[in-house]
Amino acid sequence: MMEFWDERYGPEEFVYGKEPNQFFATEIAGLVPGRLLLPGEGEGRNAVYAASKGWSVSAFDQSVIGAAKAIGYATEKGVHIDYLVCTLQDYPFPKEEFDAVGLIYFHSQPVLREYLHSSVVESLKPGGILILEGFHTSQPGKESGGPSSIDLLFDRARILGDFSNLETVAYKELEITLNEGLYHQGNASIVRYTGKKKTK
Repeated sequence: MMEFWDERYGPEEFVYGKEPNQFFATEIAGLVPGRLLLPGEGEGRNAVYAASKGWSVSAFDQSVIGAAKAIGYATEKGVHIDYLVCTLQDYPFPKEEFDAVGLIYFHSQPVLREYLHSSVVESLKPGGILILEGFHTSQPGKESGGPSSIDLLFDRARILGDFSNLETVAYKELEITLNEGLYHQGNASIVRYTGKKKTK
């Protein structure tokens, strides 16, 4: 997969655009800036945006090329992001460290998905917010992006099951028109979820 993502991010242009995901940007606008984690951050569009809004951003991705583009973009915008190149399994998720976590189109095999989702819940501070947008299980067949395997996609049962330890703030299944660079274009079936870690 590292080779796949290095090839995907290889062009000079930003293949998912430089603008942040709209749902992510809207959600963090309602929060007091603090520490933010962005797994699978790719070329850095959400990380750079959040840093420009006062967030202390930690991000990781397995793509060396994606990371280089993200760090270069941050420099261009005059902000700092802490970006680690590593696999999901190698990222050292700290316990109760982050005020928010953004999972934006992070799709993976079920075992890794469950590991990721449980790890980000652990990494949230009590009262911390999880923001997720990804493709719904009805997405295959549409040309707007995403995995073709239903096992890698989201539905209500998977999201609410994986995040049963969070208080669900909002869960929505939507048909939207994506306009995010080369690979997220057109009609899409998506899931949007916001959850809050319960205070002790």
